[in-house]
Amino acid sequence: MHVSIKRSFILALLLTLPSVSFSYEGDPITNAVKDLGRLREAPKVMSERSNIYLAAGIAVTGVIIYSLDSRIIQVAQHNIRSATLDDIAKNAEKMGDGLYDAVLLAGVAGAGYAFKDDKLKDTAYLAAESFAAANTVGLALKYSIGRARPYTGHGRKTFRPFSFKNSYASFPSGHTTSAFSIASVFAARYDSTLLGILVYSAASSTALQRIYSDKHWPTDVFAGAVIGTVTGRAVVRFSKDRSGKSVLLLPVYEPGYSGLTASVRF
Repeated sequence: MHVSIKRSFILALLLTLPSVSFSYEGDPITNAVKDLGRLREAPKVMSERSNIYLAAGIAVTGVIIYSLDSRIIQVAQHNIRSATLDDIAKNAEKMGDGLYDAVLLAGVAGAGYAFKDDKLKDTAYLAAESFAAANTVGLALKYSIGRARPYTGHGRKTFRPFSFKNSYASFPSGHTTSAFSIASVFAARYDSTLLGILVYSAASSTALQRIYSDKHWPTDVFAGAVIGTVTGRAVVRFSKDRSGKSVLLLPVYEPGYSGLTASVRF
């Protein structure tokens, strides 16, 4: 399987240690699997009119972008290319790369431990959880749909389902999915307009880079952004539903006494 698939799970594998956080419940991979189960049931419970309108709006926007795919690619490849943008694009790609994401979130989690900031630490683990869940969905779509990448020259309507070739793994954009799955968690966890602008701008730069580099159609990055954002926000919401209760039993040895002591957290 292509190396990009392996990268997609590096982050989650690095953060699978049980009981890694005193406030984060479980581990990112197990929680991601549970999240996927709940996300699968989401369409059945989508009863609120606002949610239905939002889903319809996303679908209509996707159709419009799809109709403009070729035109946007042509503009990106022939009208706005420059040496400066080439340099910017190389850096913009990094936020969607699993290896860089692993280092980034490991650093954030480490900072949370160092400064005893549970919220920062848990946000890093939630972002890893979101990354794992979103990329599971993204990878399943990539290889079941098998859309040709722009650089193949086959056009936006060429599909070869289950070909398992990287050149036919365009939809959705994995880099964009990764970037937005992380950005959306940080934006949802912190009530800061400035932070939201910063993280979504960084994720958007990754999305634009994928179009600029001729790796993805605009529809691909739009789908990746939707998958990443929906998953990230859902992960944060699901985390609030966890019990938050735990019992830790520790042995106690004192002169003339031995037994157990229980530490209960609600």
